[in-house]
Amino acid sequence: MSTQNKQEDNRIGGFTWAAAFVLGGLALLLFNLGAFTAYEPLLQYILAGLLGVGAVGFFASYFSRATNWWRLIPAWTLLTLAGMVYLTTVESLDQRITAGLLFVGQAVAFAHIYLLDRDERWWAVIPGGFMLVLGGVIALSSRTEDADTLGTTLFVGLGAVFILLYLLGRRTRLWWALIPGLVLVVFGLFLFSVERSQENGLLRWWPVLLLLLGLFLGWRAITRKPEEKLSINSASNISRYSTAKPGATSAGQPPRLGEYKGPAPGATVEVLADPDE
Repeated sequence: MSTQNKQEDNRIGGFTWAAAFVLGGLALLLFNLGAFTAYEPLLQYILAGLLGVGAVGFFASYFSRATNWWRLIPAWTLLTLAGMVYLTTVESLDQRITAGLLFVGQAVAFAHIYLLDRDERWWAVIPGGFMLVLGGVIALSSRTEDADTLGTTLFVGLGAVFILLYLLGRRTRLWWALIPGLVLVVFGLFLFSVERSQENGLLRWWPVLLLLLGLFLGWRAITRKPEEKLSINSASNISRYSTAKPGATSAGQPPRLGEYKGPAPGATVEVLADPDE
């Protein structure tokens, strides 16, 4: 693509985004002023449809040029927003569940990016997992208002994302993911037990698991055998210290490894005369 064509595409893209923001801002302003109150249900369906069309456009743009994987993020975001706008028409549904759907859509986008190239895009597991956990916590808040339960779910979920990253990737390369993963999980369990340890005696003793884990890791470190290095034995070339001709041996003994310098068996070719000549 030439520089002129690239500049033209950037200019068209800039005008498109500018028009989208202007029209979107104008529509939201009129909505807040009550201009669309009488047509609200119908407009919600129309808006959901437009967002769905935008999502299809980004998906089509990605499939036309798969190297632009970033287009999957706005594609899944617009598709999720379309679902959220549609769900707002369901009055019996708690809107906190609808709000959590946005983060779930982001998680699906990063999961899609990760599955396209697991070796190079392992990093997508982190934002995708975080979005999924945040969406789950927001949805869970519609069922419980307990701050300790929500906080425990948040920290344990974030820690589980790092542990999952370690399990899915090359463990020798992503070993560092266990450090924040275990710290977040332990902190989440601490939040859960600090207020309930007086009511449940078992919760007082859960740190014993950490003690046992530490003893096990220490035992493994002590009993682990050092890795044996592969020894390579090479024959010394003693022929350079000898005046014998190549292939000759002393006292009629066969040549030892490294001594023979003659032609390899089958290396000489005898040319036969043509019988017709």
